[in-house]
Amino acid sequence: MHERRVQGPGGRWTTQQLVSSTPLAPGEAAKLLARTPLPACADPVTPQVAPSPRKPAVGPPTTPPTGGHPEKDPSEDTSHRPAAADEDERSLDDARALIGVLPLLSPALRHIPPGMRDELARLAVRWLAAGHTPADIHAHVLRGLPGAGTPVHRPGGLVRYLLREVPPRALPVPPAPTPVTPRLSLRLEGARECAGDHVQPMLFRPLGDESLCPACAPPAPDEPMPVPGGEHLRAPS
Repeated sequence: MHERRVQGPGGRWTTQQLVSSTPLAPGEAAKLLARTPLPACADPVTPQVAPSPRKPAVGPPTTPPTGGHPEKDPSEDTSHRPAAADEDERSLDDARALIGVLPLLSPALRHIPPGMRDELARLAVRWLAAGHTPADIHAHVLRGLPGAGTPVHRPGGLVRYLLREVPPRALPVPPAPTPVTPRLSLRLEGARECAGDHVQPMLFRPLGDESLCPACAPPAPDEPMPVPGGEHLRAPS
């Protein structure tokens, strides 16, 4: 419901009311109320209102029911705005805010006509609905500006051209996984597999570039060779 008070002929004030089954913006309601003619007053003190024809009720008079709850869900006839309308209004407010920041981003955009900002905001709403952020829209507009020193005579028209087509939002590329290099434990670092004959791989820590573990390496010339029976023989020189 929308209501306003206007002053009519003879200086008398009249209250106009408008009830709509769909939500109306204040500007839309004001236009409809402006089309409603004011009642003509023949007397400057008492307005003349023609009574509307009344039809007699059918049946005997009844007492209106009291108490209880209506069978119909009252939420269907409430005057609350739909959630979708509230969401659209918030998106339009966000779009107006990001358009209002454009003159601060570049000197070429300082003279956008105020009358074009709502049109540009409606274009920006489509970008926001597609998943683009205000930073994405600002970056797109700045990329479309001419080089430094080139004047822009119609910045509003340029921004309208840049926002006309809404590209699909590029999905972020996930970073490449860092290859994991297996590390041996500190106890096995520097160990080498013996090239000798073993049932299982035999690791040893070499002192130089030897490829055999001490058990498989031939004895030194002055080192006695173990022989059965506990005796030792020296390796031939």
